[in-house]
Amino acid sequence: MNHLLSLPWLLMVGSACCNCTGSLLLKQSRLVAVNSSFLATLLSPWFLAALVIYSTGLLLFAKALDHLPVSAAVPFSTGLGFILITILSHYLFGERLTTNQLAAASLIFVGAIGITR
Repeated sequence: MNHLLSLPWLLMVGSACCNCTGSLLLKQSRLVAVNSSFLATLLSPWFLAALVIYSTGLLLFAKALDHLPVSAAVPFSTGLGFILITILSHYLFGERLTTNQLAAASLIFVGAIGITR
């Protein structure tokens, strides 16, 4: 587990958190949309914040790939993102969280850790 605390893996965690945050901001932009025109969507502060956060996550991911194999980095980042989105969407947006989802998120977590070894 110590190898997960190295800088490249911390960058991956940061990237996954940025992607999760970007997705949550994107959802919020759709919930508060009064006018769903393309231009209104592009100019929404929630949408613009999502773009900035997604871009930050992309930069962190690119930097982490300087030291990590893509075959381990992508599943780890994606798996962590699935887990974060599942839990946070429940608390922030009141989305359903079932036992099956929790069990699947646990399996994803174990798989993400296993693929890094």
